[in-house]
Order: sequence, then structure tokens, then C-alpha cells
Amino acid sequence: MRRVASVMAAVIVAVGGVWAARAATGGGTTPVKCMDSVWRTDSVSTSSTSFTDVPGMSDDPAAVFPIVVNTSAVLTGAPVEFRLKSTNVGDQSEFSKPGRASFVPNGGGPDSFSFQWIEKNQSAAVHVNELQLQWRSPSGNQVTMLRGDVSVAYSTDGCIGST
Repeated sequence: MRRVASVMAAVIVAVGGVWAARAATGGGTTPVKCMDSVWRTDSVSTSSTSFTDVPGMSDDPAAVFPIVVNTSAVLTGAPVEFRLKSTNVGDQSEFSKPGRASFVPNGGGPDSFSFQWIEKNQSAAVHVNELQLQWRSPSGNQVTMLRGDVSVAYSTDGCIGST
């Protein structure tokens, strides 16, 4: 009887460990039907030590399920941190996973940066999320984005597209 209890306890601990590890890491599968893109080809700069919106780098997808947001930019100047702010229809804001992304240009000229965020978008129905790329200069020195883009992939009932 002790042997059975020991085996059962070991099974419970193993299953609980797998469940806890899965809960800590997260994951899943999402169908992708739509992709929105925004970009800027003119430069913009900041020296703010507080996060501020990157002008023109936002999107408002009407989505269900998680949203994938890819960002790339060509930068010069000081080190910079980016994050993606998501505001839902109830005006509640969160910062998308995995959080802030830091980039340190090498100082020898324009450098490229690319990062991907996942907005969990936990909802049972299609709704609008306001997605805004934000940045800051931790040192307070000027950083300049020479050009950049944001690409948003998501699922919805119908995509509104243009050519």
C-alpha cells in the first residue's frame, strides 16, 4: 500500500510540475487572417527619459485571439528602450509580452533593430486594441529613428484591406 501511495505521490508531483512549467511559460496557436502595416520614412528623435509614443507607429486592429507585433527600425545616437502599449476598448492599458526591449547602437553609423511582441488579447469576441509603440532614452541623450515599421498579424471575422 505504501508503494502505491509513493507512486501516486510521484505522479502527482510530476504532473503538477509540468502544469506549473507550462503555466509559467504560456503558449498556444492562433490563426492569422490579417496583417496591418505602418511605417515612417522620415526621421524622428527623442531624448525623453520617460516612455513616450513614437509618432506614427500605432495600429488599431479589431481582433480576437493573440496579436503578433513586429517592429523594425534604423537608429542612430544613444541607447534606447522600446515597449508596446496596448489599450483595450475599456480604456485599460497593459504592456505586451515580453516587455521592454533595449537596443544599443554601436555608434559607427545607423544600426538596425528588430523585435517582436505578443499582445495576449484574451477575449472571447472581436474587439479593438489600440497598439502604440513607445520609446525612451535611458541616458537622456538623443536617439534618432531614421525610418521604421510596425507589422501587426491577427485573426478577426473579416480583414479590411487596400492595395
